[in-house]
Order: sequence, then C-alpha cells, then structure tokens
Amino acid sequence: MSTLGRTLKNIMRAGPASAWKQLNTMGDTKFGALIGTDSVGNKYFENNDEIFGRERWVEYASNDPDPAQVTPDWHMWLTKFVQEPPTEMDIQPKKFWGEPTPNYTGTRNAYVPYNTVRPKYNAWEPEVKSRE
Repeated sequence: MSTLGRTLKNIMRAGPASAWKQLNTMGDTKFGALIGTDSVGNKYFENNDEIFGRERWVEYASNDPDPAQVTPDWHMWLTKFVQEPPTEMDIQPKKFWGEPTPNYTGTRNAYVPYNTVRPKYNAWEPEVKSRE
C-alpha cells in the first residue's frame, strides 16, 4: 500500500466506490487514465506519476480476478514489452493464441496426474475387538 497522503488523494480522485473496490481487489488505491478494455471486459489504466513499475494496472471485470484472463496483447503492454497499447497497434492474433483458460489450482477441476505405481505403504486399519 502506498503512503497515506497518496491513498487519500487517490480516494478523492477515483471516488469512494472505485477506491473501495480497488482496496478489496488490489490492496491499494490508484487513479489514472483509462487506456482501453479487452474482450473479457477488463479495464487497463496508466498513470505515469506512480512509482516505477506500478504505473500500469488492470481492473478485472469479474469478482474473482485471475491473471490468466489478460490477453497476450494487453500482457505485452502491461509488462512494457511494447509502449503503445493494443488499441493503437495493428496486432493480428496468432493461431497459437487461444482463449484464456482459468487457473484451476485449488479447485475440484485441478489437474491430478494418473498414478500407475502401487503404494509402498498401506494405511493402518485398527482391528476393534468386541467387548464382553
């Protein structure tokens, strides 16, 4: 989180509702120019007055933000691989660019490899004697 003065200034500039959403999703308040949106609905911002490395950011459209939702062209802009945003560039999608896939780690849909090796140890199952 940035300094108290910068946080209060950003709350005043961005508005309380936007600042509250940013605090819940990013953990910081930011204010900048809207550069563009992508097909998923994510909004991309830039503010060159911010600290170096934090001047470009994305506000995700969904309530469950996942970095895999960022398309490759916007990822190039966020990481400063290119300086102009994809809205100003003529980027033709490559055939290996697919739709973004969500990260299923920690969910029931997570990848679990099939195991063909028998376990070396068996779980101990206690034998209960009946009471007399």
